[in-house]
Amino acid sequence: MATFKAIVFKGHLKQDGTSNIKIRIYHNRESQYIATCYFIQPEGMDGVGRILPNVANGEMIEYEINAYIQKIRREYLKLGQDRTQFMSCKDLKEQIEKSLAPDAEFIDFVEFAQNIVIQTKKKKTAEWYSSSIATLCWYTKRKKIDIKLITSFLLNKMIKDLYQSGPAGIPLEPGTINHYLRGLRALYNKAKLLYNNEDFDIIRIPGDPFKKVDIPEYRRKRKNIDIITLLKIRDFQSNKKRTNMARDVFMMMFYMMGVNINDLYSISCERRGRLEYTRSKTNTEKNHEQVPLSVKIEPELRVLLNKYTEGYFLSYFHTNYCSLNNFMRAINNGLKDICLNLELDFKITTNWARHSWASLARNKAGVPKADIDFCLGHVNNDYKMADIYIDIDYSICDKANRTVLDLLQKKEEKKTETFANTKTLYIFANRMVLSWMKQ
Repeated sequence: MATFKAIVFKGHLKQDGTSNIKIRIYHNRESQYIATCYFIQPEGMDGVGRILPNVANGEMIEYEINAYIQKIRREYLKLGQDRTQFMSCKDLKEQIEKSLAPDAEFIDFVEFAQNIVIQTKKKKTAEWYSSSIATLCWYTKRKKIDIKLITSFLLNKMIKDLYQSGPAGIPLEPGTINHYLRGLRALYNKAKLLYNNEDFDIIRIPGDPFKKVDIPEYRRKRKNIDIITLLKIRDFQSNKKRTNMARDVFMMMFYMMGVNINDLYSISCERRGRLEYTRSKTNTEKNHEQVPLSVKIEPELRVLLNKYTEGYFLSYFHTNYCSLNNFMRAINNGLKDICLNLELDFKITTNWARHSWASLARNKAGVPKADIDFCLGHVNNDYKMADIYIDIDYSICDKANRTVLDLLQKKEEKKTETFANTKTLYIFANRMVLSWMKQ
């Protein structure tokens, strides 16, 4: 049975010599404390928690404190002994505080989501959560949304309406709707994790409306470039520095087995002819199975690295672009310019280098899928135990990458050979015509 008592700590004093009156919860041989809005001098309370007569407004304070203790005790009794006997004192305190909150039955999903955004370390994930909750607020025309209002009916209707018009006044693509709904689902599950305590049968957010929601499937669009187009991009020349830099960065990413532009921008040095990094996308607190990636600097890559290195590694990128977002924007704008000049019927972005390398590795170079996963830095859950015992052999990546890069050279050689044969045939034909004319 838990006990509740008013106390004042003598060591926790304000500048005026007063200390906060707290309610001590003693449960399962542990103590926790709930603060009140009242402050008195420590000597103004006796050992059993009563306010002494010499305290100003002491009688009123004691009345309010006793009333507050009764509220706490009432919430404790509501939980029932079957639950509380297996609770830690900390768990008990948290449940009582949640029950005593003025809006205990009202959980503002918007406020909760905004707090999650602030706590989220990864910028892209935070932006995903923020855009998802912003879309929900726009659709419901509310700044505060009780989590109980998030039903399968609301979500399905929202999906249907977003196909007609989104926040910008234009219909949204299935992939965009999928993006927002998955963000809302992730936030909803986080809310359930915070407010529900299944161990003690405390369910403040019952059910799961997303189970009855038909979230549109996101189908990845084609992001693969054939060898001929890749050579056109590599050999493209522009009078704009930004466009030429975008071309070079794209090829760097390809030469590095589809490295993410975030990771390329953050690499600070080379070691013994290799570039080593850990994927930022999978660098999370929960992911402990990360494998560091190591890329051999092939001759094609070396030329480009030297081009943008003056003093320190890839200094040109950092001296000209103060942030990753600015750098990415410049590269993608440059790639748009290349697509326009080459009259391509599709627009490429930085992640096309990754997709293209993987496709060529599998379809043209015959690299096994497992090796491609390893080269791309994917975590394979099927081999977690094996990875503990097996040393990392980066020669597998080196061989795969060299095989893919050789495809570009072979294509060039074939083009040169074809041109040479055509030229020879032309000369022979021309001589035959001249000989006939002389006759």
